[in-house]
Amino acid sequence: MKSLPNKFSTDPVAAPAFAAARDICRRHAKSFFFASAFLPIAKRQAAYAVYAFCRMMDDAIDEPASKEPPSPPSTVGVSCCSTGSLDRTLALFRDRLDEIYEHRLELPLPEFRDEAQLALYAFGLTVHQYQIPKQHFLDLAEGCRMDLTVSRYATWASLERYCYCVAGVVGLIMCCILGVSHSDAGRRAVQMGNAMQLTNILRDIKEDGERGRVYLPLVDLARFKVTQQDLTAGTMTPNIRELMKFEIARARGLYRDGAEGLCWLAGDGSRLTASAMAVIYSGILSAIERQGYDVFAGRAHLSMTEKFRRLAPAWRLSRRKADRPAPAVFG
Repeated sequence: MKSLPNKFSTDPVAAPAFAAARDICRRHAKSFFFASAFLPIAKRQAAYAVYAFCRMMDDAIDEPASKEPPSPPSTVGVSCCSTGSLDRTLALFRDRLDEIYEHRLELPLPEFRDEAQLALYAFGLTVHQYQIPKQHFLDLAEGCRMDLTVSRYATWASLERYCYCVAGVVGLIMCCILGVSHSDAGRRAVQMGNAMQLTNILRDIKEDGERGRVYLPLVDLARFKVTQQDLTAGTMTPNIRELMKFEIARARGLYRDGAEGLCWLAGDGSRLTASAMAVIYSGILSAIERQGYDVFAGRAHLSMTEKFRRLAPAWRLSRRKADRPAPAVFG
């Protein structure tokens, strides 16, 4: 995989642009920022630029909905906010993306650029250098739209589509940056991204319930005799505990399937970074288990010490050969 060419390192605008992207990542993506230390500098900068852009995109698309009055919880697939301002924002986003990919992006003079504009410049350099398909970012925008317009998912298949749009596609983007050596690497990266998003959903059940959203498949709720009101009420029950055990097992299965593709990443630190992200993030599932599956009692997370402890199993995972079974590192 190519490194950023020398002209970027000598470009007086590039250095502050990538520094701005790094700062955004450091503030908002602590686990990824921690794991990214193993990447070569060029790939690390590119990953920061992509993350910063995705963060800014999510914030920009979310802003119109925040100005709308709150709506009552909706049924599956029904809009839960006004779509007028959202459609306009998405159209502006697509226009901006076209400008970036067609080298038509206009920004203020470098000395007058704010953090977001600097990070946008770094993003433009990155997508051209690593030839990241524009469709990946359009899929991300669709995921942001789904976040604002869909508050229920009937089946795992429908939730899986959402997970792909907000996280699985990030795996495909990172494949472009990290470098892969097998045609199946992308599919495995999507599974890993979906695993991380399902982990987010399980961790954030309380917060999502307070916003009137229930992401877990309604068919699963029915199977374990859990009502939507049970989740939004925020009271732990035996049925919810069994539901959580089922969903955690599903998430771990996705982690294991996704990990099969880690051996196809470049061995320059890319493999270790992806392994560290997977092992650290899956640790949230263990944190949920330690609090008795009660996600209403507090937000499950890992301390910095716990993240460091997971580097050893991550290193073992990164050393796995394609013809060997993956170590049991996901609990």
